Amino acid sequence: MFCRSSGNEGMEPLLSNVEPRTYETHKCKLEPSLARRAEHYFSENMRVIKGLEAWASGNLEDFGKLISASGLSSIQNYECGCEPLIQLYEILLRAPGVYGARFSGAGFRGCCIAFVDANCAIEAASFVRNEYKKLQPKLASQINQENVVLICDTADCACVI
Repeated sequence: MFCRSSGNEGMEPLLSNVEPRTYETHKCKLEPSLARRAEHYFSENMRVIKGLEAWASGNLEDFGKLISASGLSSIQNYECGCEPLIQLYEILLRAPGVYGARFSGAGFRGCCIAFVDANCAIEAASFVRNEYKKLQPKLASQINQENVVLICDTADCACVI
């Protein structure tokens, strides 16, 4: 629809072939659920660009806000995430030292990741374990609580070991 509406009928009908300005002009022609999903796509691309800038400038707070906005858009616009996963995301946002959180593994019964101040990592992990157990006691009792929250350090880059 965007390709035809924008005069680019010869293009393959993929969102990656649609300019953000064209999307903004013609998004009203989409059914609501498709418009929300397209909104996630375009807003996610902008978050990546802004995230690169925030990371490069050392602005961890802004980087975290972008991660969290990505998570919220995944829930609201892309309609992913089951109740336990959404609850985990919300708990992470309240945990001490967390700059931001989002789904990983596409959000369909995957997992969440959080960007956390290293000085608060152990406290944040304990908070998440305790709060999740309150909201999902049955599910929490089925898993090893010590391994449900993993604290990972960053590395320079991917490499062959």
